[in-house]
Amino acid sequence: MKKLTWWFRIVGAFYLLLGVMNLYFVLLNPGAITGMGRMPFLVTPDSAQAFADGWSPFAFEVLGIGTFMLWASRDPGRYVGAAWLLIWLELLHGVLDDVYLIARGYDAVGYIAFIGMHLAIMITGAVSAREATSKAAGAVTVRSNVPAAKA
Repeated sequence: MKKLTWWFRIVGAFYLLLGVMNLYFVLLNPGAITGMGRMPFLVTPDSAQAFADGWSPFAFEVLGIGTFMLWASRDPGRYVGAAWLLIWLELLHGVLDDVYLIARGYDAVGYIAFIGMHLAIMITGAVSAREATSKAAGAVTVRSNVPAAKA
């Protein structure tokens, strides 16, 4: 269970950091998120604001996931199912979305680095969740409602 506790804490802190960083760009500096030649199309101040507005649900979502993971680390045995949900999100909202963005012409180097992080989070999360599940299953005592046979 300690591995899952630390997985929730480390990944939760990482998500919290990503959420705060993304909210900075969304709320205070929307032009920076689209700057530095990162976009495969022309960027105007209006399109930068539209992009930041569209990016805002992601920023709030990442912040929410990070705070939830830190909270779940207090009692990880209760939240093993949530760990599996987060692993699926890493696959779909992480790896597959990054591949999609690379295919659309966005900076491949940055997204490949994030794919590596997503895969590391998925693998360590799966190992931690499986270990927590097997430890919890070993700790459960099964009682039968069938009366014992008389000798």
